[in-house]
Amino acid sequence: MQLPRRFAATAVDDEAEVAVGEERTTPLELLFDLVFVYAITQMSHLVAADLTLEGFARGAVVLATIWYAWICFAWLTNNVGLDDEVVRAGVLAAAGASFLVALAVPHALDTEVLLFVSAYFVVRLLHVALYVYGTRRDPAVRRNVLAIAPTFVLAPAALFALPWLPEEWRLPYLFVALLLDASSPYVSGVAELPVKPAHFAERFALFVIITLGESIVSIGSGAGSHPHGAVLLAVALAFVLTVLLWWAYFDVVATAAERRLGRAGRAERATLARDAYTYIHYVIVAGIVGFAIGCRELVAHPTHRLPTAAAVALCAGVALYLLGHALFRFRMTRTIGRHHLTAAAASAALILVAPHVSALALAGLLALALGAAATWERLELGDLRRQNAQPLTERQ
Repeated sequence: MQLPRRFAATAVDDEAEVAVGEERTTPLELLFDLVFVYAITQMSHLVAADLTLEGFARGAVVLATIWYAWICFAWLTNNVGLDDEVVRAGVLAAAGASFLVALAVPHALDTEVLLFVSAYFVVRLLHVALYVYGTRRDPAVRRNVLAIAPTFVLAPAALFALPWLPEEWRLPYLFVALLLDASSPYVSGVAELPVKPAHFAERFALFVIITLGESIVSIGSGAGSHPHGAVLLAVALAFVLTVLLWWAYFDVVATAAERRLGRAGRAERATLARDAYTYIHYVIVAGIVGFAIGCRELVAHPTHRLPTAAAVALCAGVALYLLGHALFRFRMTRTIGRHHLTAAAASAALILVAPHVSALALAGLLALALGAAATWERLELGDLRRQNAQPLTERQ
């Protein structure tokens, strides 16, 4: 089958292709990311404790806040070398502060709001300070950093008002502050920020793996200590669903997107990194978190009908993930992933089916939708998948 022209072009080598041996994720970055393994686990506890519309909204905003702290450091460590002792010490300090943020997540907007706000402000302040310090020898990059830095400090600082606000006002206040914070790279631009494409794409891929790992944890915790019978079948189905989500991200488009990032010029590369990774990947991550919460309920009560909220978490989580993946593909390649959009619509429609079937049957239907999407993608993009699998030296 002939590939869409723009999508196929991502597999074509040119002078801008990522150089062999480009910097990859360092042990320090992996250590930093480990803190966010715990933060994602805490996010699941936060949402699972209140499976209501308000609870989902609270989870979405708090997750976005955590996500934004992480991506700030993903950009920092992509632009600034970690061999500098000051930068290394600062990243370690930020990891410690991030751990305190993660501890506060389940009660981030009630009893632990002061700890959440204080630790979060330290994380963001360290990010700006390290960015300004690390770019001191590159005036153009430093100028771009300083242009986006004000909201990176002011928005987190504004969160110190949260403990003094009535509890019902805290969520909308955090949402508005986050919008102001996240708008800065879009309003001020990121054209002068260098992006190492292989390293950058790998960091985000690893975060997706971290989030999928929470699904595995949720499956295990839902199964209990002595799984048997229907529970084991539910565990198997939930694991298959997790594998299919992993497949959707890593089989074709993620690799093609990395190559597209490598082929872009400096300014376009930074813009693509901002849009497709910084913003759109949040949709992917949020979908996985919702899916993980639904998996826990699925495995805990496999022969019962899922409560409406749990069915929404499971089915809408999968739909949101697939929608995010389709948006990611479109932004990077300007092609439409019809298979993922169709599977997203089918997954969302299963919310209406959930009250009439068991949790096991619902999981089976989701697996059929995801499996069909994977098969469709493989047939449509088989040639590109084979090209992506080849080493650069063979393709040249």
